[in-house]
Amino acid sequence: MTSIYMNLRQLGFYALFILLLFACTKADTMRPSIEKSLLVIDSLTQKQPEKALLKLDSLLQNTKQLTTLEEAMLLFNKGEALYLNDKFQESLTTHLKCNELFAELNDTYNESRSLITLSGASLHMGDVETSQVYALKALSLAQLIGDKRIEGKAYNQLFKLHFQLKDYDEALTYIQATDSLFSTGVDTTSIIAIKGNKASVHLKLKEYNKALASFSEAMALNQSQRDPKTMVSILNNIGYTYIEAGAYANAEKFLRGSATLNKNIKAINAAPYKGLGNLFLLKAENDSAEVNYKKALEIYIANHNRKEEIEVRDKLVAIAIMSGDYTTALNHQIIRDSLQLNVSNLEKDRLLNFANVNYEVKQKETEISHQKEINNRNQLLLASAIMLFVLILIATGFYIYNTKLKAANKASNLEQRLLRVQMNPHFIFNTLAAIQNITLEGNPIKSSNHIARFSKLIRQNFDYVRKESITLDKEVAMIKNYIETQQLRFNNVFTYTVEIEESLDVKAIHVPPMLLQPFVENAIEYGLKEKKEGGELLLKIEKDSEGLLFVILDNGLGRSTKAKKEKLTEELHATTIFLERLKMRNKGEEKSFMIEDLFDENNNPIGTKVFFKLKLS
Repeated sequence: MTSIYMNLRQLGFYALFILLLFACTKADTMRPSIEKSLLVIDSLTQKQPEKALLKLDSLLQNTKQLTTLEEAMLLFNKGEALYLNDKFQESLTTHLKCNELFAELNDTYNESRSLITLSGASLHMGDVETSQVYALKALSLAQLIGDKRIEGKAYNQLFKLHFQLKDYDEALTYIQATDSLFSTGVDTTSIIAIKGNKASVHLKLKEYNKALASFSEAMALNQSQRDPKTMVSILNNIGYTYIEAGAYANAEKFLRGSATLNKNIKAINAAPYKGLGNLFLLKAENDSAEVNYKKALEIYIANHNRKEEIEVRDKLVAIAIMSGDYTTALNHQIIRDSLQLNVSNLEKDRLLNFANVNYEVKQKETEISHQKEINNRNQLLLASAIMLFVLILIATGFYIYNTKLKAANKASNLEQRLLRVQMNPHFIFNTLAAIQNITLEGNPIKSSNHIARFSKLIRQNFDYVRKESITLDKEVAMIKNYIETQQLRFNNVFTYTVEIEESLDVKAIHVPPMLLQPFVENAIEYGLKEKKEGGELLLKIEKDSEGLLFVILDNGLGRSTKAKKEKLTEELHATTIFLERLKMRNKGEEKSFMIEDLFDENNNPIGTKVFFKLKLS
C-alpha cells in the first residue's frame, strides 16, 4: 500500500512537472507555423495593411490555442497594421493588450516597441501628455537593454511630440539624435521616416533648402525600397515645402503626383488632397480648393480624425462665405463646433495639452493686440504720407507753374530784345535816308522798289519774331531782303552769295526765325562797310549727320581791328541773345557756336567766320 502510495505521489509529481513545463512552454514559446505566418503578415503590413488585418484576425479567433507570446505578437502586428492604416484608436486599444502581455512575459524588447506605437497613436489622437509618458518609458527601457534602434525610435517619437507642441528647436535636437542612431543601421524604412521628420522641422524653421535636401535623401533611399505608400508621403511633404516656399507650380506637381500614386495603391491618405486644397486656396482658386478639401474631409471622417476634420471644415466655411453660400458655411460651422466641443471634452483633463492650447490663445491675443497697435501706427503713417504727398504735389505744381511763368517772361523779354536788335534805330534811319537820296536823285522806280523791300523787311521782322519756327526758305528770303537793303545803304560796296545744299528741302525744314540776321549785320557793320571795294559776304547752309550746318563768312576788316576803334558789347553783337535762344531749345546746339577771326600769312586780319549747327527734330 505504501509502495502504491509512493508510486502515485511520484506519478503526480511527474504529471505536475509536465503540466508546469507545458504551461511555461505555452507562455513564452512560439510555434514555427505562427512565426512563418507573422513573417508573411509583416511583409503585407507595409503594402496591404487591410489584407494583413484579415489574416491577423483569422489567427486571433481562437486565443486558447495560442501561447501568450504568440497572442502578444499577433496583437502587436495587428496594432501596427491599424496604425499604418490611420486607425489610431483601434491601434491604441490593441497595443495596450499586447503591451500588458509583454510586461507579463518580461519581454522588455517587445514591450518598448509597443510603447513606441502607443505613444504615436496617443499623439495622433491629441493626447500629448500620455504620448510623452509612453515615449519616455520606451526610451528608458531601450537604454536599459542597450537597444540603439528602439532608443532612436523613442527619440523620434519625442521629436514628433515637441514638433506638435511647436517647440521646433527641441524637436530638431531629438530628430538629430535619432538620425545619428539610425545612420549606420540597415532599416531603410525607418531612416526614410527620420529624414522626412528632419525635413519637417527644417520646414517649420523656414529652412526650405535644408528641408528639400532631407526629402531628397529620403526619396533616394525609397528608390531601393520601392514602397509606394512611403513615396506618397515624401511627395506630399515636398509639395507642402514648396507651398511654404511660395513655389506654387512645383507644389502642385508634387501634390498631384502624391494624390495619383495614393489612388493607384488604394491607400487612405487625406494629406495630398488637403495640401492641394491649401494650394488652390492660396491661389484664390476656390472651386478647386473646395473639391480637394471635400476629398480630404471624407477620409478624415472615416478615420475619426476630428482634429484634421475641424481644420478642413474651417477652410470649407471660409470658402463658402467667400462664394456667398452662407447656408453651406453655417452647416460646416455647426458640425465643426460640435466636433470641437467633443475634442474639448476629451482633452479637458489633459493638463499638458490644455496648457499648450491656453498658451497659444494668449499668444494669439498678444499678437492681435500687437497687430492692432501696428495697424494704428501704420494708419497714422499712411495719413502722414498722404498729407506729405499732397503737399509735395502742391509744391511741385507751384514750382512747375512758376517755372513756366518765368520761361514765358524770359521768352517775352527775349522777343523784345531780339526785335530791338533786329530793327535798331540807326539801321531804320540810315535806310530811310538812303531811300530819300534815291528819290531826290529823281529815280522814283528805284525808290519805290527799295521802299517795298524795306516795308517787307519790317513786316517780316514783326511777323516772324513771335513764331517759334519758320521754314528755311522764308528765313533765307528774309536774310536776302535784309542784305539787299544794307547794300542800298552802303552803295553796293560789297556783294553777297547764298549757297544752299541742293538736297535740302527748304520748304519742309523749320528753323528759329531771324537766327542769321545778327551775324550778317555784324559782318556788314563792322567788317564790309569800311572796305572801299571788293567786299564779299558768303552765307552757306549744308546738311550733315547731326543736322544743319550754317557758315557766315566775310572778308572785312575783322573784329580785332574794328574793336580798337569802337567798344563792342555782347548786346551789340547780339551773341548773348542768340545763345539764349539756342539754350531754350534744350538740344545743346549752343556748344557748336563759334566765331573765328581770319588772318593772312602776315597775321593781318582778313575777315570773320561764324559757325553753328542746328539739330533737326
